[in-house]
Amino acid sequence: MGVWLRNLAAVGGVALLAFAPAACVAPGATGAGDDAERGAPTAAAEAPEVAPPSVDIWTAAGEGDLDALMAHKRAGADLDEWQPESGVTPLVVAVAAGQQEAAAWLVANGADPRARIRDGGNALHAAAFVGNAPAAELLLAQGVDPNALDARGSTTWDILALDWPTTEYVAAMLSLRLRQADVEAGRARIRAMLGSSGNLLAAVAAGDAAAVRSRLEGGADPNQTGPDGSAMLLVAASAGHAEIVAALILTGANINESHWQNGATALHAAAFFGRPEAAAVLVENGADRHAKTNDGATVLQALDVDWATTAYLADAMGIPVDEESVMRGREAVRALLAE
Repeated sequence: MGVWLRNLAAVGGVALLAFAPAACVAPGATGAGDDAERGAPTAAAEAPEVAPPSVDIWTAAGEGDLDALMAHKRAGADLDEWQPESGVTPLVVAVAAGQQEAAAWLVANGADPRARIRDGGNALHAAAFVGNAPAAELLLAQGVDPNALDARGSTTWDILALDWPTTEYVAAMLSLRLRQADVEAGRARIRAMLGSSGNLLAAVAAGDAAAVRSRLEGGADPNQTGPDGSAMLLVAASAGHAEIVAALILTGANINESHWQNGATALHAAAFFGRPEAAAVLVENGADRHAKTNDGATVLQALDVDWATTAYLADAMGIPVDEESVMRGREAVRALLAE
């Protein structure tokens, strides 16, 4: 088993892998090669060999060893089997490792492109993480849904939005080398393939209420979370998108959902960033004014955080703010909560 696959298991990895990253690659073509046997399904009537090859099927996929993959198939191997320690499929390994030919061979020979790994992710999640655009093209052509959720509620779109420090951190845990320029270029190509359909997070972050309603009407989950675990309602409240807050609540968003890491609710976020219109929608729809974060902070206490801390956290979250509007907005929220 390759080092990166061992490390994936060692860190409990599939919780990371919707994102199992690959060795550093500049993804190439998706074709299955010149060998006709490698580009087309093997006849179902082939008699299985007495024993599979010595190299396991996941290592074969990660190393692009087509001869070993074919031998595994002749031996009757399940091409969608989970690797016992990490819970990933051979297809996910091939995609994450940038082995385009092996990925194409697996799909052509019966591997399910939609197959889930142990954490609920799929091969398209892996392609998005490493920026493997050729693999993403192959998978999308097979009908893989970019809105499919892994166990953390992340879609392909969410993974495409991961920042480089997070990407690099996960890759380092798995002893993998990724080049930022290659990953970001590949992710940009994948975004272009997907267009704007289904990207609820992008629509919420952009404040595009019409697009949000369209996504929700199309079946997007109003309780979907972003790559950092923030619910869409908290994202909208933080940015002050009151109309989007209302649309999410109308379609079933949990109004008092707390962030998995710090326990903050959407009302905490609206108060902290001084978003009175969003706070008003939340309060009118029954948001808990007495909710507390994991460290016991109330909504009212969120109104009293000093500007230096506010500016620091806003910058870390990528939320543009200015002191005057935040402080003025907080006073409006304070008056609303006092009613």
